[in-house]
Amino acid sequence: PMDYVNAHGADATRFGVIWQSMGGQDIRWDEAAVVAGKKFANKIWNASRFVITRNANSKFETRNSKQAQNLKLKTSADKQILVALRKTKKLVERGIEKYEFGPALHIAYDFFWHDFCDVYIEATKTQQDENTNTILAYVLREVLKILHPFMPHVTEEIWQKLPHATESWLIVERW
Repeated sequence: PMDYVNAHGADATRFGVIWQSMGGQDIRWDEAAVVAGKKFANKIWNASRFVITRNANSKFETRNSKQAQNLKLKTSADKQILVALRKTKKLVERGIEKYEFGPALHIAYDFFWHDFCDVYIEATKTQQDENTNTILAYVLREVLKILHPFMPHVTEEIWQKLPHATESWLIVERW
């Protein structure tokens, strides 16, 4: 494992191990899963940088779940991302509670890569309003919480780059 950690990073190695554990006792080891974890970590960084840049001139640190519940959903993309987020949180939580870490990671990965990045972030590139930025910030915060058990180093590092009203650590945030 240390060779993989040295070559690809701890989060990518952790991702690769969890990604391949789908319930059976044995896994057929494939280094490609570790490489995929490294690419996923890069995707997390890039999406986070986009959201942080979009929210540079706003009250990013005050956006919480209570505030997000009161948002005006102006587009169908706004509604779809929040519905998908709620569903993902429930499924990942259920997977973690059942010690089904591989399937839970697959669900989190699919949400982040496809629903958040491929669909919602792309849709927001033509929307330049405060409401959209609030939803982006809220979803990023929540997705970092979802991904933290699987990729703790990269998610904590990004969390520390987010503006906070008080000192905050991702590991102690409420789910």
